[in-house]
Amino acid sequence: MPGADVTDSRSTDADRPVVVVTGALAPYTQVLYRALAAALDAPLTVLACAAREPARQWELAAADGYGFSVLPGLRWHRDAVRNLYVNPSVVPRLAAARPAAVILNDFSPTMAMAALAARALGIPYGIRTDGVPETDPGTRSPAHRALRRAIVPGAAFGLAPSTGSRTLLAAYGLAPARIFRAPLFPAWEAKAALPDPEARPYDVLFCGILNEEVKGARFFTDVMRACAAAGRPLRVRVAGDGPLRDEMAARLAEAGIEARFDGYLAQDALAEAHTSARLLLFPSRGDVWGIVVNEALQSGTAVLASPHSGAARELLAAEGCGVVRPLAVEAWARETLALLDDPGRRAQLRQAAARAMPDVSLARAVEGYRAALASLG
Repeated sequence: MPGADVTDSRSTDADRPVVVVTGALAPYTQVLYRALAAALDAPLTVLACAAREPARQWELAAADGYGFSVLPGLRWHRDAVRNLYVNPSVVPRLAAARPAAVILNDFSPTMAMAALAARALGIPYGIRTDGVPETDPGTRSPAHRALRRAIVPGAAFGLAPSTGSRTLLAAYGLAPARIFRAPLFPAWEAKAALPDPEARPYDVLFCGILNEEVKGARFFTDVMRACAAAGRPLRVRVAGDGPLRDEMAARLAEAGIEARFDGYLAQDALAEAHTSARLLLFPSRGDVWGIVVNEALQSGTAVLASPHSGAARELLAAEGCGVVRPLAVEAWARETLALLDDPGRRAQLRQAAARAMPDVSLARAVEGYRAALASLG
């Protein structure tokens, strides 16, 4: 039954679990594992390397419908997006469970140990990553490259949310025919009746960690100041927290810009934030995907993004449901004002988004996982 403990050595062949090894739960993966457990004919168990990553302030409910436990081990949280896990305990846990299959999430010493254990035990494993060549540390780090080469070639299948992720797995030795698409999606669904975009209280939303090196928070501030310098101080909402919060608040106030800073928002409050603005600015400097784009689109919010994320390239640009522009402050300021002044254009973007969103949904992700596991025969 779903939720069986991975350490139960009394399991029969009929109820051998599928085991997922991951870094830490996130809101969207919790939704995914709940749905996947309901869709599989075998129990699902999730082993996490850490209970929580310090830079993530997610509040998660207890695991529902699947087994879950945190592996003891060593954890180095290097910054907001980089974490290193060494959990040797994954090896005896897999040996005790003898699962039908193992799914590894991304690359770390723990995942390499799990891959080697699965091979020794004759258990097929898959590798899931949302990494892309543009941000792959394996291109410059021998240690990262060694981890990928230890894991990927021996995998029975791969799971990838984007073309970039497929390319990455293929580059490390996984046959393209064995790579299955499992898209990223929001952890919440928008309400059926969305607020009228023209009646929303904010012009522009920024949502994410308030740093420059990944999220472009300082660039966003520069764009807002450029709009104000052109005689259009906008109503701004900033959802998220990070090292640049005080700087952003001071510089926006100095320019006479009305700005609301929410700090970190839980999922229900995040849904409200997305429906409170007409336009999301996503000046990413290097996101492998960018779920915030999906969240905005399902909320009826137009998106202006840099080309430096999977969502910008493979969703906004590919499906014509958003605007993608290189990172240049004055050009972004002009585009921001043009979008805000053109309700008809934003309505066309919403229509394109409605056509595109079913293909980046929870249902599609579950289909990808099921197809990958079915390929094991």
